[in-house]
Amino acid sequence: MKIRITPGAVLLLAVLAFDKSAVFAASLLAATVHECGHLLAARWLHVPLSLLELDLMGAKLYPARAIPSYRAEALLAAAGPLFSLLLALPLAWSAVPFFVALRSATLSFALFNLLPIEGFDGGRVLRSLLACRLGEDTARRVVFASSYLSLLFLFALAACLLLRYGEDATLAVLSASLFAKLFLSLDAPVQGGKRACRKKRGFERI
Repeated sequence: MKIRITPGAVLLLAVLAFDKSAVFAASLLAATVHECGHLLAARWLHVPLSLLELDLMGAKLYPARAIPSYRAEALLAAAGPLFSLLLALPLAWSAVPFFVALRSATLSFALFNLLPIEGFDGGRVLRSLLACRLGEDTARRVVFASSYLSLLFLFALAACLLLRYGEDATLAVLSASLFAKLFLSLDAPVQGGKRACRKKRGFERI
């Protein structure tokens, strides 16, 4: 499997290299465990991967061929948050500063990625389950709506925190950029009949 590192990832790694706080080290470890969940799930499901791309927003895994079913896609997407939660469980009662930061980072990764947003793990699980039962077109419409509402909530939350406490501008910028990406990159829902649950699909980001 090839590995591609984008300029955004280089910038993020540079910040991590010069920062000595436990938060950044914990975040890096939490992100690694999250991606290992996806990698192990791909191996278990016999889905070969051709490329791992690191960017400012995280990691993208590209399959060497189409994923065999919606069920496999849902399992691949759910594996990352599941591994994050499994890592957080043993740290639940720890008072060690690094473990506290690691627990917060892993829970944040799990909960944030489980949001029903297109391209997120939660969005991919929701879309796969709906497509299997209701068809691809209905799934696309539902995930588009859930992405819109989730990003609107994130942006409103970030704005409230920014106005109330004068912080969390990062969340505001992130939610705004994701909101813009949603409407610039998503195709409009199309008409069509219900498709087979075993229809093969590609998997852009896991």
